[in-house]
Amino acid sequence: MNGTILKDPQSELEFWFDWRLGYLKKNETVEHDLGWTVQPVDDDPNCLKVIEQTHSMHRSRVVVSGGVFGQVYLLTCTIGTDLGRVLKRAAILRISGAGHSGEFHEID
Repeated sequence: MNGTILKDPQSELEFWFDWRLGYLKKNETVEHDLGWTVQPVDDDPNCLKVIEQTHSMHRSRVVVSGGVFGQVYLLTCTIGTDLGRVLKRAAILRISGAGHSGEFHEID
């Protein structure tokens, strides 16, 4: 499934990846949170920012804030597993009007 997550520029958005959904091998777990990144990064003080990140044995969680209206961002998470693998997942996030935060819109 391809799609875009919509976020209001004035809100915070909590987002997570469940690595068990086709990424981790049987009995493999998340051992290290290697960080979340936002692209593009620019000098605008309203640019999308990671304000909190956590992980558990199977999930990675992030809270982002801000964002420039109309801008599309790539939000990427990188983890290390107990089997020594490094995995990445990404989501597309678009800054939209008020009241749309957290909505998911599928791309045709």
